[in-house]
Amino acid sequence: MDFQIEWPAPMDEYDWAIQEAKGWLDVTVAWDGDRQVVEVYDPVRLAQSVTSETARLGHFKARRLLVVPSVTRENIESAISAIADEGFFGHG
Repeated sequence: MDFQIEWPAPMDEYDWAIQEAKGWLDVTVAWDGDRQVVEVYDPVRLAQSVTSETARLGHFKARRLLVVPSVTRENIESAISAIADEGFFGHG
């Protein structure tokens, strides 16, 4: 599947270091005239967010959740490529 990742802003090495430390990033994936926002987390940040939101709201929800070992451009591109090939974006 052909797709394009739309990053939230132009990001340099410093910006990526910050995102990796934060452990999450929202990106938009565009394909065949459609678009979906994907919430990307690392496992540690995901656990923190689930714990915090569950305590605060009584639940945790995410529309399109993708968990990668660390929030780097390479990990995100690799994971999105893999799930695109599996049809993840075919059921928007």
